[in-house]
Amino acid sequence: MKIWIVASLLAVACLAVYWPHRDAQFVLDDYYTVVRNPLIKNPSLYSRIWTSRLFDASASSGYIKFGYYRPLLESSWILDYRLFGLKACGYQYINLLIHVLNCLLIYTLFLMIFNQPSLALKAALLFGLLPSQEWVVRYVTGRGDELSALFGFMGLIFLTRSLKTGFKQGHLLAFICLGLAALSREVALSYVLYALLIYYYIKGQVRGLNRFCGWWLFIGVLPLAVIWSIVPKQGNILIGHIFYFTSAGFCLWVAQWPARRVIVFLFLFTAVSFYQGRFWSTEEILLRHTRSLEWWPHTVIDQQLLMKYDDDIPAVKKMARRSLNPLIKAMWLRRLGMICFKRGDLPGAARYFGQALSVDPLDVDSLDALAVVAHDQGEEQQSLAFLRRALTLNPVYPETLRTLGIHYYIYKDFSRARLFLSRCLFFDPDDAQAAKLLGSLPTR
Repeated sequence: MKIWIVASLLAVACLAVYWPHRDAQFVLDDYYTVVRNPLIKNPSLYSRIWTSRLFDASASSGYIKFGYYRPLLESSWILDYRLFGLKACGYQYINLLIHVLNCLLIYTLFLMIFNQPSLALKAALLFGLLPSQEWVVRYVTGRGDELSALFGFMGLIFLTRSLKTGFKQGHLLAFICLGLAALSREVALSYVLYALLIYYYIKGQVRGLNRFCGWWLFIGVLPLAVIWSIVPKQGNILIGHIFYFTSAGFCLWVAQWPARRVIVFLFLFTAVSFYQGRFWSTEEILLRHTRSLEWWPHTVIDQQLLMKYDDDIPAVKKMARRSLNPLIKAMWLRRLGMICFKRGDLPGAARYFGQALSVDPLDVDSLDALAVVAHDQGEEQQSLAFLRRALTLNPVYPETLRTLGIHYYIYKDFSRARLFLSRCLFFDPDDAQAAKLLGSLPTR
């Protein structure tokens, strides 16, 4: 089959299953990595992407302080932001495009290794429709897996070509691609083992398709063995991320089965993936979906969503008491404060925000919230003291800067209001409230 026919077939299949919802929302870590990330919004901050960890850009990331260094992933969102602003469906379209390219690369790689077009095509189709890919294709932050796989498959293709045809630059290009994959997601460090597997297969030291698939899957399990201690805490859906690249071996193994069985699997994969897609319209719906999938109750995935939507005070208090990590405990206490604030219970809100701050003295969000509560209680000096303390902890946090701008706007100190609102918009150009207030300030 001509390559454009294969590419069209793969694209149609993936588009039919993963077509983004027009009103799709950013979910989970997207809130920190994209929505509240000033590094992808302001050109003067682009260079900081290469000197920062993934979650360092947003002070509100709370307990998400893993040392992830993924500058290529973060840099890719610059284009998305320029094209789509903060419309999540646009980001999902780019994710889908990368997924289709990965399917095409899988077809190319397996065709080069095994010289069986039908086998390679079936493996690529199975990979494209596998239900676990949902958490990569539809999840904006899941692009890290896609990009690492994109560069990883490219590197393996260059290596295979070099081994089979003597292409002199193949090894160098493979090394460069694997390096780019590692800058997209850390799991790509294991791709070196896949390169060794292909080398030994082509040299005849690994024989048989089943053995090749077995080794491919074994290599993919190794990273899980290393990080298993955090997987139960994060949730079993995290496995979908880890096994994105590895699943190509599983799909290759299924692809060698009789055609009827492969067609059945393709139909089942398509049905399940299409069904799961309806859960990605809002975070509230996704919360119910993830909780139905979790093997372990109250995982971090649950907590990230519950901290935004759970208004059951006894249940939230229970979660706060059970939390051993002080950062997570502080976030649950802050949620209690937000519930009280929404219900007009200002003393209760102040009490819980204060408790959150006592557990985590660096909790800028609780300081900002205390400032708002103090303002509503008529304690302006106390409100300003909270804001100044928050500004000392993080002088570039947009919400603190906006709240300070509002404070000075109310008291007609327009020069300071302009200063803080302008700084807020520098780090968060999407802050509509800050933009509206800044536009209403007197010109002089």
